Amino acid sequence: MSLKNRIPILRRHLQTITPIVALTAFICVGVISCTGKSKDDDSTLYVGLSSAPATLDPRNAMDAGGMRITNLIFSSIVRLGPDLEIIGEAATKWTYKKLVYTFTLRPGLKFDDGSPNGIPVTKEDFEFSLDTFRKAGRFATSLEAIDSFDVSYGPTGGTLTIKLKEYSATLLTDLTPVKLLPAKIVKEKGDLFREAPIGTGPFAFVSEDSGEIRLRANPHNSYAPPKVKTVTFKIVREDNTRFLKLMKGELDLVQQELPPTKIVEIEKKGGFQVFKYPGLSMTYMLVNLKDTTFQKKEARQALSSALNREEIIRYKLEGLAQSATSILSPINPYHDVSLSRATFDLEKAKQLIEANGLKGREVVLKTSNSTQAVENGKVLANQLEAAGLVVKLQSFEWATFYKDMDQGNFQLATMKWVGTTDPDIYKTAFHSNEVPPKGRNRGSYSNPVVDKLVDAGRKIEDVRKRVDHYKKVQRIIYDDLPLVPLWYDFEVAVASPRVHGYVPSKNGDYTSLTKVEKK
Repeated sequence: MSLKNRIPILRRHLQTITPIVALTAFICVGVISCTGKSKDDDSTLYVGLSSAPATLDPRNAMDAGGMRITNLIFSSIVRLGPDLEIIGEAATKWTYKKLVYTFTLRPGLKFDDGSPNGIPVTKEDFEFSLDTFRKAGRFATSLEAIDSFDVSYGPTGGTLTIKLKEYSATLLTDLTPVKLLPAKIVKEKGDLFREAPIGTGPFAFVSEDSGEIRLRANPHNSYAPPKVKTVTFKIVREDNTRFLKLMKGELDLVQQELPPTKIVEIEKKGGFQVFKYPGLSMTYMLVNLKDTTFQKKEARQALSSALNREEIIRYKLEGLAQSATSILSPINPYHDVSLSRATFDLEKAKQLIEANGLKGREVVLKTSNSTQAVENGKVLANQLEAAGLVVKLQSFEWATFYKDMDQGNFQLATMKWVGTTDPDIYKTAFHSNEVPPKGRNRGSYSNPVVDKLVDAGRKIEDVRKRVDHYKKVQRIIYDDLPLVPLWYDFEVAVASPRVHGYVPSKNGDYTSLTKVEKK
């Protein structure tokens, strides 16, 4: 079965998941008294962020915030839709036959450089974009199945033909990070393109500083024209300040950026739209396998046994999570339900730590400097110390933290896989060829059996066989513990009563912002 044909199966699985949406009636007399804003602000949507993206250059955007915002500025050939289905963007439709994909390209695409007429997209722009993502960067290995491609494009549209070396079950998914780039401008600016990125997406980049990222509606975009004129992402690093700004009307929307205690407080107060639903994100403890401390599996088992996940979920996360076993969350049809949740066993942890000569050993646990990450890190550190380790907690601004992860400058770290849909993520996360800077195997895990399995998984056409195949992969990683699964996060978004038409995407992105209005 082709990937296109298996999308409805994925969809049916996900339609059985009903989002929990808590809506509280809110009657407001006087716009200013309710929000602290005037009616002049109806054209701007203010969205809260806990940290600034590392970059808005789609060639290098790897953190959640960066990828979500670049999805608004740039178009992909195809992208992941709000219900986790592959939908067209620069392409309107496609066919597959005998190792050849043929995409019908949307007419009239233009880069928004701020000029009245924009810059028309050319054949060369498509060619440059595909070549760029195929030959360099973190996404190159995902596109290795492509043998060649051919593009024809003009004012009335065109076609893109991609010939594969061999069947790839993930080709459409692998194309979603490939953004349409303005060839001439990127060549002229080089790395400086990141300072003023130009795309064909529903929004255009305006400016960025330490406190804000400003976008405006792209007047040349016809496939997803926004209803608001501008979106301003406000970087508010402190949780309580972000909460207060939402309460005072200085923020209109906060998506997955508030601690659970504040969600509970908002629900008690009433007056806001609160959306809660099972998500695709998995929080985990990353282990550096190049460091001798935890190279033995028994040492990693000690870490897992020492962590009381249920206690953290109940008291720190207010029940807005569940214990994790796999990168693939329970709403993913590839998730292996037979994997049992890790059991907290302090005595076992103590025995394993002593048996591996780690009692009293100082280890460093790194986190980002977001309040929630730091608070969770403190609890994790205390639990590990109760088992016999001496834990030094270090927290860093996001860019520094992310750089350390990529350069292997850590022993233990808390991280999160966000928006994972295709099981091919196991190749990205664990294949021995995916160690940074080439890929995202940041723990430097190496297992020839896993390498062989994840390579083979991309070539399986039958969905049932592919599900069974990746259960084998999940089982090996579950047993081997190259990372320690912690919990699956619930997605929670809070919108002010002035926001209309907001429906959060299951994949956690910001595409729903094109449909939002403020009243």
